[in-house]
Amino acid sequence: MNLELFVTTMKEYKRFIAQLPLCRNSSLGDSTDESTYIAVQTRLMLIRKYVSAGKSNPVYIENILRETKSKFPDKTEYIDKLQNQFTQIYKQSFEQVLSDGTKLNLYRSMEDVIYGLYLHADEDKILRLSFSNRHMRFHCIKKYVEDVEAILLEIDEFLIKHKIFSIDEKSHAKAPVIHLAGSDSLSQKIRQSPYWSNMYGHDAKDEDIKRIFEGVTSEEFQILLYAILFFEELAKTEISVARMRDIVYEPKIEEWGNFSEAASFYRQIPHMGINNRIRFNEQKDTAYVYLNPNVESAFVISSPHIVADVHELSFIKNSENIWRVFSFGGHIDPFIDR
Repeated sequence: MNLELFVTTMKEYKRFIAQLPLCRNSSLGDSTDESTYIAVQTRLMLIRKYVSAGKSNPVYIENILRETKSKFPDKTEYIDKLQNQFTQIYKQSFEQVLSDGTKLNLYRSMEDVIYGLYLHADEDKILRLSFSNRHMRFHCIKKYVEDVEAILLEIDEFLIKHKIFSIDEKSHAKAPVIHLAGSDSLSQKIRQSPYWSNMYGHDAKDEDIKRIFEGVTSEEFQILLYAILFFEELAKTEISVARMRDIVYEPKIEEWGNFSEAASFYRQIPHMGINNRIRFNEQKDTAYVYLNPNVESAFVISSPHIVADVHELSFIKNSENIWRVFSFGGHIDPFIDR
């Protein structure tokens, strides 16, 4: 599992460095711009977990190389080469002598920067930094970061090439949610749609459904009606394009083709449920109906949540001021030259 942990964390590391490019051909006499400074210091914080020695650290470079050698014994020579490269970084590294005569090795110098300036605000470390030269210290850190990063990327490439993959998001038996209100007086009582049982709410009773529809405006009812008609047509074996002309925004109907693509997408959403609450954009010229998968029975939520796994049916008004389906799938902001 440690190798998978390494590849997983390196996947995130590579996302950062892709956005923080680093010029690698600089010398001590070169000035440092802000983008280079940020790129180096961010890398320094991120690589700390890979260079912190200890048997309990699952992604320490030496532990990773040892496990890699054990898993791929036929690659011992190559892995030993990487181990020697890592060892040489510390063998050739500097001793920093501060203006007050204090001597620091490479590791302590890095710790002063990381825990003095970034992850903590350690007073002793910040005071020690005040006795060093910022420009000189930065270029030493930059060289160290570049050397370690090169080894990390090479190990990562080797492991991926040999079918060691990151730990990715798994399919969910229940939807992950973010609840946007205090939960002290609320309860999770959704039972008949178990995929959504992490939400605070309950299975809908007849009186709940009656109350919901009593609160729906005539405009919202029109939108929900056309949403139902749209999906009823998509569910048919033979979709009537002529019928769809009365449901979708007609100036864009050619873009739907014969609706086979929309029907295929619809069939891929298991137990699709239509959210009764209509969302409008700021100008109120676009409406959105949210569509949830795995809704086996109606339910009512007690407070706001953020959820993924939601599709949208968007609506705009036609020339007769009647809402019509504009798109189906992800969120879009329609632009129509009226």
